[in-house]
Amino acid sequence: MKKSEVSKLLNKIKGYYNSQFFIDDYVIEAWTESMENYDLEDAEEHLKDYLKDYPDIAPKPHTFIRGLYTHEEKETMKNAKYTVECNLCHRWMPFSEYERHYDKCLDIQYLISVAKSKGHNLTREELENKRQDVIDGLLAKYPPTKLELEEAYKTI
Repeated sequence: MKKSEVSKLLNKIKGYYNSQFFIDDYVIEAWTESMENYDLEDAEEHLKDYLKDYPDIAPKPHTFIRGLYTHEEKETMKNAKYTVECNLCHRWMPFSEYERHYDKCLDIQYLISVAKSKGHNLTREELENKRQDVIDGLLAKYPPTKLELEEAYKTI
């Protein structure tokens, strides 16, 4: 998306979240950086869904892009015979990628909850872009407690 398209999108968002959404040069730059690989038409459609799910919470760029697909992701989806939605992050992907994605997504969800309980701040956005060896290193840093393992085994 170009800067002018991002401005158009931001003004539309402001129309819905007027009192809690402010636009200045820094906001435009942050959104432009986050939205550069997405299409305006897709973002406007996504805004409709976002409004249904979060009528009282103005979007931030890193949360708004969840559910949007880059040009490359759209091509991959177009060429996939079967697609599936991850029940953790709600991203659609080719079925052939699901198992690898789900394992990483589950690790990310676990890391976020454990880090939060220990007073650290990890976000899904920063972890999704990490290689699996980095995720594995973090899992070693935050191993599950015996109680957490017992609880997990009860659900199996």
